[in-house]
Amino acid sequence: MEDTIHIHSEHNLLLVILSIFIAIFSSYTALYLNSRLESLEKCIVKKYWFVAASISMGSGIWAMHFIGILALELKMVVNYNPFLVLVSMILPVITSSLAFFMLSREVNKKLLVLGGTVLGIGILLMHYIGMEAMIMNADIRYDPFWLSLSILIAILATNLAVQILMAFKDKRKKIWLRFLAAYILGITISSVHYAGMKATIFLTEFDLHQKNPQDSENIALAISIGITIFFIQLFIYISLYMDQQTSMKIKESEERYRQLVELSPIAIGIHKYGEVTYINPAGMKLLGANAAEDVIGKNILTFILPDYHDTIKKRWKIMNQNNKHVAFLEEKMLRLDNQIVDIEILALPTMINGKEYVQILFQDITERKKMEEMIHRLAYHDTLTGLPNRRLFEERLHKSLLVEPSDFKVTAVMFIDLDGFKQVNDIYGHDTGDILLINVSKRLKNCVRENDTVARLSGDEFTILLTDITESDVVHIAKKIIKALGTNFKINDDNIYVTPSIGISLCSDHEKHGKSLIKKADIAMYQAKQLGKNNYQFYR
Repeated sequence: MEDTIHIHSEHNLLLVILSIFIAIFSSYTALYLNSRLESLEKCIVKKYWFVAASISMGSGIWAMHFIGILALELKMVVNYNPFLVLVSMILPVITSSLAFFMLSREVNKKLLVLGGTVLGIGILLMHYIGMEAMIMNADIRYDPFWLSLSILIAILATNLAVQILMAFKDKRKKIWLRFLAAYILGITISSVHYAGMKATIFLTEFDLHQKNPQDSENIALAISIGITIFFIQLFIYISLYMDQQTSMKIKESEERYRQLVELSPIAIGIHKYGEVTYINPAGMKLLGANAAEDVIGKNILTFILPDYHDTIKKRWKIMNQNNKHVAFLEEKMLRLDNQIVDIEILALPTMINGKEYVQILFQDITERKKMEEMIHRLAYHDTLTGLPNRRLFEERLHKSLLVEPSDFKVTAVMFIDLDGFKQVNDIYGHDTGDILLINVSKRLKNCVRENDTVARLSGDEFTILLTDITESDVVHIAKKIIKALGTNFKINDDNIYVTPSIGISLCSDHEKHGKSLIKKADIAMYQAKQLGKNNYQFYR
């Protein structure tokens, strides 16, 4: 039997440089990915980049290792066990994912050391399983000293790598610092492999070739692997860069929107079909809140009067079904200080992190409502007495004529003119005359029922609408008015007397025109004046 030959191996310098370059480039990509992971929230995108970071780092470690093995010139044919090669590929990806998983969380120094040690053991297993994958006419032995040293280097180197990764979680680090960190990390990873190779002894009993016929094939394979891994890393890096640029634009857009929302004079809030999750400063002010915490977490319905709850819930249902905003709605809102304000609110569906929410825009319209009420009052009421004016009286009369009275009851219109009012103005002045009209209006309202309408048409002319009433009750009210106005009015220490002339028209079956009833009552009023004033007359 031939003596055992100790094979003195050499390395192809080109492939050694290529393996180290792959390690450094992969480290840079991994550092870049790590900084990106730090800025992402928990979502599908973060999971995607977590997997990408693990593959980038793991594939880079494996490629450096395998190219390093191909760089070995043994002067004999070497084949590889596919299964063990596959296992050696998977191990660094798993250990890298473990490292990134730890780095994505707040960890203490003990856990970092543990994580670095586990990562080192994983790389060691990858290296020595990769060595076992070599099929050749030689036995592999390991020098105890260098084996021990390679293990120590692996543990120390991977702990250093974890510390570097942790130190460069902040994406704001300057780019030259990241290049320096990637260089240190790449050299650190490479040192694990080549220390392991230094511990390896190849023994054979076969004749060695002067030149390994596989050398050229190994070089080609190593370059192919290197180019493939390089482009994979490059693709990941470019994808990450484009994603980061897109994210920056989205964040800038979100920031602009946030500023618009924060500075908006319109109250804006977000709730999850009830529970408030956001409120802007204008919303806090409208609700009387000193801080957002006074509102966030509460049900939006607690700020809305109960009369509107059913309507709001129906609008939520419609909005959820159609995925469209619902029109503006006027509601009454209860502030934290129990003050009630009129608001106008718009609700629209929105998605936040894949969940359905409702965005609301609302504003205080209390002053607007007061203005509208004032305009309405000016349009439908007499400015002096506050009584309904001719327009409102005619509208109410028209509506009453559309309703049939009860049996033996009628709709009646009274037309009242004050006897002697002109003399009051001439003797006491128009200011006194105005005070007199105000007092007359009060006495007229006290003479009728709550649902009857007393109106001032103009000057000293008043009308009264009596609905669903008997003729005898009409006569009774007319007599009450004559008696009430027959008593003197004390104005500025003067006793002033006026009397009413009252004309009355009753609605017949064929009479459905309000203005005709007013005209007939007016005619009857003149008949009362002709008969001596201070009396009432029916239109006949």
